[in-house]
Amino acid sequence: MKFAPKLPSLNNNWLLFAGAIALGLVATFLFQKQLRDHKSQIDAELRGAHQMVDVVVAKRDLPKGAVISPAVFARDRIPAEYVHASAIDPKHFGQYAGQRLGAPLKRGEALLQVHLESLTAVFSSTLENGNRALTTEVDEVNSISGMLRPADHIDLMVTAHGSGANATDVTFPLLSNVEVLATGQVTRKSEGTNQPRTYTTITLSVSPEDAQRIVVAKNSGKLTAVLRNPDDARAAPTAAMNIDDVLPKKAAVGHHMAVQYIIGGRS
Repeated sequence: MKFAPKLPSLNNNWLLFAGAIALGLVATFLFQKQLRDHKSQIDAELRGAHQMVDVVVAKRDLPKGAVISPAVFARDRIPAEYVHASAIDPKHFGQYAGQRLGAPLKRGEALLQVHLESLTAVFSSTLENGNRALTTEVDEVNSISGMLRPADHIDLMVTAHGSGANATDVTFPLLSNVEVLATGQVTRKSEGTNQPRTYTTITLSVSPEDAQRIVVAKNSGKLTAVLRNPDDARAAPTAAMNIDDVLPKKAAVGHHMAVQYIIGGRS
C-alpha cells in the first residue's frame, strides 16, 4: 500500500505578507519612475523657457595679477537672466588674452569686465618693483624700422670715442634683455587700439644703476637697439670692437732671401 507524500500547508498570513511586499516593491518602482519622469519634464521645460548664453569661466581659483589665457579659462553655458551685463563674450576673449586680473576669481566664476586690471591705472604700476622707466629718443634704425612694440626685449649697444691720444670709435654691448614698456605713448595695454604707430621715443624698464649707465652712454656716444627673442635669457657678449676688428686682415707676404753659391771661382 503506497502513501502519497504530504506537502506542508502554507499559512494564509504568509501569502498575504509576501503579496504585500511584492506590491510595495512595484509601487516603489513606479513612484521612482514617476519622479524621474517628472524631473525630466521640469528640466525640459526650464531649458525651453530659458535662453542659454555662453560665458567665460575660470578653470581654477585665480589670484589678482594672474595672466588671462585660454589655459586657465573655459567656455560654459548658463541661463541668460543669470548673466552679468559686463560678462566677457567668449567670441571676444582673444582681445583680453595677455592682460592681468585686477581682482581674484574663484573656480567656475564668470569673467567680467570689472575683473580686468584697470586700463586707466597709473603707468608706474606696470613697473617691476625696484626698476625705473627711462625714456630715450630713437631714430628709424633704433626703432627697428618702426616694428618695435611694447613688451619686446632688446639689447643696447653703444658706439663712443675712446679716451687717449690714439683712441678710436669703439662699439660694445651696454645692456642685455631690456624690456620695452612703451613706444611713444603706446603701452602694452593700449596695444591694438587706434594709437599711432609712429614714434620717436621708447621707454625702457631698467634698474637705477642701468638708467645712469644709459644716460652717460647716450651723452657720450650713440645708442643702438638690437631686437631679441623674449625667451632668450643669454647675456650679450661684453667684448668691445673697433674698426680694426671688423676690417679683413691682410695676408702676410713672405720675404725669401736668395743664397748665392760660388763653385769653381764662378758665381
